[in-house]
Amino acid sequence: MPTYYLTDWSDDYLIGIEKIDNQHKEFFRIAHQFFTECLADEGEEYLQDTLNFLGNYARKHFEGEEAFMKEIEYPRLEEHKRLHINFLNRYSELIVEFKEYGRTEKMVNKVLTVVMDWLKDHIAKADGSFAKHAKIHS
Repeated sequence: MPTYYLTDWSDDYLIGIEKIDNQHKEFFRIAHQFFTECLADEGEEYLQDTLNFLGNYARKHFEGEEAFMKEIEYPRLEEHKRLHINFLNRYSELIVEFKEYGRTEKMVNKVLTVVMDWLKDHIAKADGSFAKHAKIHS
């Protein structure tokens, strides 16, 4: 039986910036979509499309976050950008692995673990930090 690692959205992840909170919710929705597609035994191409969409969504989201941080003069912007770059590099590696190995239980768990760990950790810590800065300096 599969042991997929998946976390549901919780309001505990809210950072108090509506646009960004909505985008974070969408990340969770897309991860759940990928999980559902895996359980429904969707074709590899369909799963690959979902993973590509998630990566593209991440890039767009990161650009928006970084523009917001620049606007509020967040002093740790460059550090935050590096976190985004590191995630995108790791995600690109996962895409290559997924293409090579396909939808094995191990591969699906790996994708979901990386994405879910990123979301939970990054939202709570890094995004929470710039959100606090925004509230103090607005």
